[in-house]
Amino acid sequence: MKKLHLTVHDVSPAHEDTLRKIHSAIRELGVIKYSMLVVPDYHGEWPLEEYPDFCRWLEELAENGVEMVLHGLQHKGAAALGTADRIRSSLFTRGEGEFLGLDEKEAEQLLRNGRETLKQNLGVETSGFVAPAWLYSTGTISALAAAGFIFAENRKRIWDPRTGQTILRVPVVNFAGGSFVKRSLAAFWVTVSGILLGGCQTVRFAIHPCDFQSDVMQRAVQKRLETLLGRRETVSFSDLQSAP
Repeated sequence: MKKLHLTVHDVSPAHEDTLRKIHSAIRELGVIKYSMLVVPDYHGEWPLEEYPDFCRWLEELAENGVEMVLHGLQHKGAAALGTADRIRSSLFTRGEGEFLGLDEKEAEQLLRNGRETLKQNLGVETSGFVAPAWLYSTGTISALAAAGFIFAENRKRIWDPRTGQTILRVPVVNFAGGSFVKRSLAAFWVTVSGILLGGCQTVRFAIHPCDFQSDVMQRAVQKRLETLLGRRETVSFSDLQSAP
């Protein structure tokens, strides 16, 4: 059977109500296995250690098949970026390209801190990393293996940082917040991806909290998920990483 790799981004107590709604909607569709991308201290204002009830909820989900993955540290962009990185950050995120502009040493320290935070607060040893907005500096890519990560993803592929080997090469599909143009382009991509990627053995679909902040967007996400789940079963990063 064909596969669906489903991720929920920006997992933080800042979005707890919306995340619970997303989880309920996913469960109602019969999904048990998917990946939550956890931000240890969203925007520097929502440290996990100050929200034990939220952490217990994530720990329970992890015990029942939901994979926890590190998603940056603060999901907040660096102040100093070069021109090219500033353009990338403005195109793909609202100034939240946290792992752009970092050298290898800086990135490794943040990555190690993030892993330790998830271990202390969720009781999980995460081995996967996804940079906010899928934006990486060269230094971050080099630091991933040293920090203990065995899988990572960007918009185009999932790979093993230890070897650089591609685990899955297929573009991620997601809706978007922000300007009308960004929202429209993302919705168009979601629509055409059903045709362009329909023959792929595995497809990737990402959900963000902003996707569930209006009834219209929520229905659009659920409709797309229903279509995908009609002919695919969900898999985690770890499943893909361990596949022959």
